[in-house]
Amino acid sequence: MERGEPSSAAERSPRTREHPPIDEAIARIVSGQTNAENVATLDTLTAAQLLSYTSDGLDPLTVLNPVSHSLAYLYFIGARSKDATASNGKHLFEMLSHFIQVFDPEQVQAAPARFTIIGKALLHLAKVLKQPLLPLQSFKTAIERFSSNQPTLTSLHAPFIRACISAKQYRFPLDLLNRDIEILDTTKNDISIQRFLEYYYYGALIYIGNLDYDRALDFLSIAISVPTQKAISAIQVAAYKNFVLASLIVDGQVRALPKYTAQGVEKVCRTHASAYLSLVKAFTEADINMFHDVASKHSGIFEANKHMGLVKQCLQSLRRKIIEELTNVYITVGLNEMADKIGGVTAQELELILIEMINQKQVSATMSITEQHVKMVHFVEQSGKNEINLEDRIFNIAAINERVSIMNKLEGLNRDFQTKYMTLSANGGQLASASYDEDFDISVDDDNKAFS
Repeated sequence: MERGEPSSAAERSPRTREHPPIDEAIARIVSGQTNAENVATLDTLTAAQLLSYTSDGLDPLTVLNPVSHSLAYLYFIGARSKDATASNGKHLFEMLSHFIQVFDPEQVQAAPARFTIIGKALLHLAKVLKQPLLPLQSFKTAIERFSSNQPTLTSLHAPFIRACISAKQYRFPLDLLNRDIEILDTTKNDISIQRFLEYYYYGALIYIGNLDYDRALDFLSIAISVPTQKAISAIQVAAYKNFVLASLIVDGQVRALPKYTAQGVEKVCRTHASAYLSLVKAFTEADINMFHDVASKHSGIFEANKHMGLVKQCLQSLRRKIIEELTNVYITVGLNEMADKIGGVTAQELELILIEMINQKQVSATMSITEQHVKMVHFVEQSGKNEINLEDRIFNIAAINERVSIMNKLEGLNRDFQTKYMTLSANGGQLASASYDEDFDISVDDDNKAFS
């Protein structure tokens, strides 16, 4: 035998020489290593090794127990799911879904960055199988089990909300979004500034899709107000554009940002949102024609950012504002005359708007038809209207104070989180600069119906 020649056929097989590390790693894991030791072992494996079988031809997923070996199982099922094809995607999804239902949270929390793989794997499987609805329940289950149902932000929150938007399931994540985040622990969750911003930005889009603009404004204000040192994130600019539109829909003017908003953020946002702010003057002037002119002038921007649905809702809000102002001017007025006063609306459209406003108790009015077949609108003075409004405002202030209290608990708004972010910025860390306006078309129906 020549020196250096392999002594057996097994040694001459490249495939066999590649497998012992997998065999050894699995043997260590099965023998009962600690979580820290398992992480150290698994982190030495390459992507190719995580996709390979043992020297005996066994799939590591059939050797490992998803409950007692949760962390190791996650490494292998995550790698395989991210490498899935249409032919094996369904089988891998079933295995991943089962793992999500049974994994040991304590083990997985030992390597929070690996938990993020679940989201990537679910999204890839949904893509290869062309089933956007497929991962949603698994996403939610994974978040609930990993966080032990605590109000903590995980690395799966943002991709889950984004997946719901992609699947046009705007109601599905509401139970999760309605639980205010109170815990932001970067030692147990793979959380970055970008994921924090994405959660609140995409969460706001979900609320906009459900026409819950007040809640959307809460989420958007958090995203806009995250402390920054250098250039602000593109997500914050996109959030501000939605903030302007949602403010006009709800209040008829742009709401003030929280006092803790970083200096200069609003100035930069306003620069990038000049087209949106140009709509504000039409509300100030209560001028429908001006609104149409501005919307037409900047229609290319609104369409490119997929905000035309919200712009239309702003128009409806402006019409309602003008109608409410007319209640202080007229006791009785013809429907056609009123339509002329408002401008940009036909008598038929105005009648439908009035009926809706009356049903929603936004105005107190009745309609009648004269002998000459002229439709008339009669405004009725609402006794105790100011008292009712005052009571509503007290309740609104109490609700806002409660939300502020919760927000103050967020690590994302305290000194520790700001310090972490300042360090990231000082070291050259940058947030995503890609446009977040063009990711999804969150349109709002003209008839004010919420998404199904």
